Amino acid sequence: MHLSSTKLDILYKLWRNRCFGRGHMLIDNVLRGFPRDKLDEFRRDIKELVREGILIMKPTNHGDAVFINPAKRIMIRDLLRKYYEFL
Repeated sequence: MHLSSTKLDILYKLWRNRCFGRGHMLIDNVLRGFPRDKLDEFRRDIKELVREGILIMKPTNHGDAVFINPAKRIMIRDLLRKYYEFL
């Protein structure tokens, strides 16, 4: 599986913050720190990752949150290790 650099950046941020299953992060917080002119692209990529089953969306009182699908955790770790060698 090949992912774009924006998708890998999203997954890396969720991985760093240990957002698996029980831990989740609001979409607005995931987008913090990324360039403002590319936020629409990052939002689109989050929705695409949810459609692909890599991320799972969870409705909360504060808005929608996402977390990494625990069933695909090993695959995501291997993809991130190719891009970020220090993992």
